[in-house]
Amino acid sequence: MVYDNAMLEDLDSLAARLGQLVQHTKQLHAEKVALQARIIGLEQERNALRDELKRREAEYSELAESNANHQARVDILRAEADSIRVTLQGEVERCQAERETLRRQLAASQADTARLRTVAGQAQAQIDSILMRLPGAPQE
Repeated sequence: MVYDNAMLEDLDSLAARLGQLVQHTKQLHAEKVALQARIIGLEQERNALRDELKRREAEYSELAESNANHQARVDILRAEADSIRVTLQGEVERCQAERETLRRQLAASQADTARLRTVAGQAQAQIDSILMRLPGAPQE
C-alpha cells in the first residue's frame, strides 16, 4: 500500500487532533470530578445549614411558646393585681367613710358629755341648794 504525503499529513493531523480531543476529554473529566466534589461539599453545607435552620426554628418556636405562656401569666397576674387594687381601693373608701362617721359620732358624744357635765353640775348645785334649805341642814 502506498501512502502519499498528503495522506500521511492528513493522518498526522488527524492523530494530533485526536490527541487534542483526548487531552480535552481528560480535562473535561477532571473538571467533572472537581465539580462533583464541589457539589457534594455544597450539598453537605446545604444539609448542615438546613439542619441549623430547623434547630433554630424549633428554638424560636419554643421561645415563642414560652413567651406566650409568660405573657399569659403576666396578663393573669395583672388582672389579679387590678382586681386586688379595686378591692383595696373600695376597702380604703369604706374605711375612710367609717372613720368620718366615727369622728362625727365622737364629736357628738363629746358634745353630749360636755352638756351632761354641765347639766350634772347644775343639778348638783340645785341639789346642794335644796339640801341647804332643808330643816336640820348644816349652815355654812
